[in-house]
Amino acid sequence: ERAYEAYKATRPEPDPDLLSQIPVAKEVVSALSLARFEQAGYEADDLIAELSRQAAARGHQVLIVTSDKDALQLISDQVRVFNEPKGIVYDREAVRKRYGVEPKELVDMFALMGDVSDNVPGVPGIGEKTAIKLIQQYGSLEEVLAHTQEIDGKVGEALRTHEREAQLSRRLITLAGSVPLDLSWERCQVREPNFPVLTFLLQRLEFLSLLAELLPVQKDPNISVGGRPLRYHTVSSSQELEAWTERWARAERLAVDTETTSLDPHGADLVGIALAMEPFEAVYLPVGHQALSRTTQLPKAQVCNVLRPILANPAIHKYGQNIKYDLAVLRRFGLELEGLAFDTMVASYCLNPSRATHNLKALALDLLGERMTTIAELIGKGSKQRTMDQVPIERVASYACADAEMVLRLADRLAPLLKEKGLERLFYDVEMPLVKVLADMEQIGIAVDVPYLKELGQQFVEEMAVLQRAIHRLAGQEFNLNSPKQLAFILFEKLRLPVIRRTKTGYSTDEEVLQALSPSHDLPARLMDYRELQKLKSTYIDALLEQVDPATGRVHTSFNQTVTATGRLSSSDPNLQNIPIRSEPGRKTRRAFLPRRGYSLLSADYSQIDLRVLAHVSKDTALCAAFQRGEDIHTATACEIFGVAPQDISPAQRRMAKSINFGLVYGVSAFGLSQQLGIPKEESARYIESYFTRYAGVKAWIERTLVQARQQGYVTTLLGRVRYLPEINSTNGSMRGFAERTAINTPIQGTSADLIKVAMLRLHEAAQRLGWSTRMLVQVHDELVFEVPSAELPEVAPHIQQIMQQALPLDIPVVVDLKAGDNWRDLAPYAGS
Repeated sequence: ERAYEAYKATRPEPDPDLLSQIPVAKEVVSALSLARFEQAGYEADDLIAELSRQAAARGHQVLIVTSDKDALQLISDQVRVFNEPKGIVYDREAVRKRYGVEPKELVDMFALMGDVSDNVPGVPGIGEKTAIKLIQQYGSLEEVLAHTQEIDGKVGEALRTHEREAQLSRRLITLAGSVPLDLSWERCQVREPNFPVLTFLLQRLEFLSLLAELLPVQKDPNISVGGRPLRYHTVSSSQELEAWTERWARAERLAVDTETTSLDPHGADLVGIALAMEPFEAVYLPVGHQALSRTTQLPKAQVCNVLRPILANPAIHKYGQNIKYDLAVLRRFGLELEGLAFDTMVASYCLNPSRATHNLKALALDLLGERMTTIAELIGKGSKQRTMDQVPIERVASYACADAEMVLRLADRLAPLLKEKGLERLFYDVEMPLVKVLADMEQIGIAVDVPYLKELGQQFVEEMAVLQRAIHRLAGQEFNLNSPKQLAFILFEKLRLPVIRRTKTGYSTDEEVLQALSPSHDLPARLMDYRELQKLKSTYIDALLEQVDPATGRVHTSFNQTVTATGRLSSSDPNLQNIPIRSEPGRKTRRAFLPRRGYSLLSADYSQIDLRVLAHVSKDTALCAAFQRGEDIHTATACEIFGVAPQDISPAQRRMAKSINFGLVYGVSAFGLSQQLGIPKEESARYIESYFTRYAGVKAWIERTLVQARQQGYVTTLLGRVRYLPEINSTNGSMRGFAERTAINTPIQGTSADLIKVAMLRLHEAAQRLGWSTRMLVQVHDELVFEVPSAELPEVAPHIQQIMQQALPLDIPVVVDLKAGDNWRDLAPYAGS
């Protein structure tokens, strides 16, 4: 390299981010107990060459893993090269097949060709085919150069002119013949990794999937973990059950884990229950195993009767992972969980809502460096998957006990973190009490008009057929409406509509593209109508008909506490939060949701709550004053932007003002607003400038929030809910822009989420305290839906409205709109509101 300054000179400078990782990589290699070699003045491939030569000399078989073709020159009877990206193992025969020469001749062939990536000059004009042909004919570079006079044409002329470059290239490509290495072959023996050090490193680097692959699974409950012995017990007699019951009755805390036959708590059968009072010790109570086992199990009824007073005792604090599921399952067998104190999944969510997963196995790996047996390892997956009751008691006992006692170990790590980060109020006063409220809502469910849904489904099928014929007519031919490739051909090649966006595989035909194309042709608009009916039919009508409980005629959604990064609840199986409300087909679908006989549905909806929160946190004088006066905020904004009196504001101007109001809450840019409103970017920029001129306090708050986010790396809500923003200072503009929009949006949306959660807690408490028969059924963003006895409605509705409006103190009035009716679509403003 010193002999030729241009060698590798064209390679770009190493990325600073890569250089900073080299010391860390060395740490990981050492923790893996792998031998590591370095030598000043030599390249890595020279060291690899020396190691392979010495290993071969000692009679070892050598496999070099690299994609660098220069390493192929080292191949011999004892040395092979594995090109991992291509999945090819090169030996002598593979080299002959690929290049037509022997491995030892590759250096000469590469010298003739040169290497652009390393700036190895080679002989200009000679490529791989010519180089191979020359080496096959003459055997070596020396012989080629010795016979240049007999080689005709441009090749011969190039060889004669660039003989020195060819010889220099050979020296550059040839791997060092001898490297002074302090080599001890005992160092190279495969050893077990230093697991404590490795675990710490991989946790620090957040390489959790790699950590899961490397760490051994602890399957034997009779050995110690971290110096503490694991004590897992299985109860198989009445005497044992009685002895453990006496201990559980005196416990201060009890971790509970149920093993069942299904993920659906409303249809799962109980297979067993694991309980833990202390870390490293747990008890498994098998009650529903069908597989043959050496261990006997007690009758389910006997176990339930014994556990009932213990689980119902609020003085014994209950711990769990996703304990709402266990609560729902146990209720079906007459067991009530009282004293819910700590859910590790919810605690993890409060600490970092953006975390990829909050499941128990991931938390154990991340926080404790312990790899647990996965559910797939226990029951299998795919066609070989079986239900838990088909697994022998002995295997499930160890798995269930580990789940239960791990909850306590994790709780002991998570609780101090909640205190340290100021999240105790959010966790203990809001999120944990909410678990039971959500469980009650899920258990109640909401009634569905099954005959109407079936009829509506058939109506949608007929309307889809009509739309399909219309779309084919507009296209001038039949095609598969669900094929993006065929649709792209129709839109952009046959109809010659403008291309909005390209993807890696062709033209995009997503909803945004169809929306943009709709003004210029009827086909995209009709296709959007078709897609909406298709989605409603499959996602809602078909799913609802499958999920309705035949005994009650109700569906029981799951409210997910730990999914959204903003703190809002989500809904699944079925998702009741995304049923369209603005389109007629969506409204028809909502018509299927009913109250029970003699009851009404009552909707209580926060009015413009995100904008009211924005006014509160920004303290903007004009925005707060508008809300204090009870003005329509969108009309007020339109007046400021367009300079028009309220009575002269057109519906279109109000819609634009509404888009600006809500868009700025979500951090919309001038470009984004122009796309949304279908106006030039310059015009949308003027609107935004006018908005910030009028609402200068909002602009100042946004600027303060961004500065704070860049300094501390996170933002918070009114109740201290945290959202980390690791990309807020990124050099990547796109990533940084997303983080900045998130920084603006989270304190608003997150506080709105906190507000409705507090309201739900107070409404649940009021219903119990005042003896209401009214039941809270559904939460959809800023709306709560109740099932209210018609006779109770006049008394309850004002209470609900007042409790929701006073849930969190804001500087401006909070407004809740009430609507009532006999189905979810046909709700009308409630006269008492």
